[in-house]
Amino acid sequence: MRSYRVLVDGREAAQIENGAEIEIPINPGKHVVHLEIDWCRSEAQEIDVANGGTQVLECGPNSTPWLALVYVIFLRHKYLWLRRAASPSDLSLQGTT
Repeated sequence: MRSYRVLVDGREAAQIENGAEIEIPINPGKHVVHLEIDWCRSEAQEIDVANGGTQVLECGPNSTPWLALVYVIFLRHKYLWLRRAASPSDLSLQGTT
């Protein structure tokens, strides 16, 4: 299975595979997070991490195998979804000093 690249403030911070959970330590403050795979990506998600705080995000593909070509050609920036999670899930960004 292929991995998504996790970008924080435009820099690759990690890669995540299907069904995996990762934790990415980052400095407190506002950050922009998005995912990429090949030439497709998610919409950016702005987060504000407090000192010692945690922001939990979850991600996945918007496309099904039947719609993949439509997303790759016309909706590249919406191929993946990224959102704040209601409970711990696929991606955890933790503020560190």
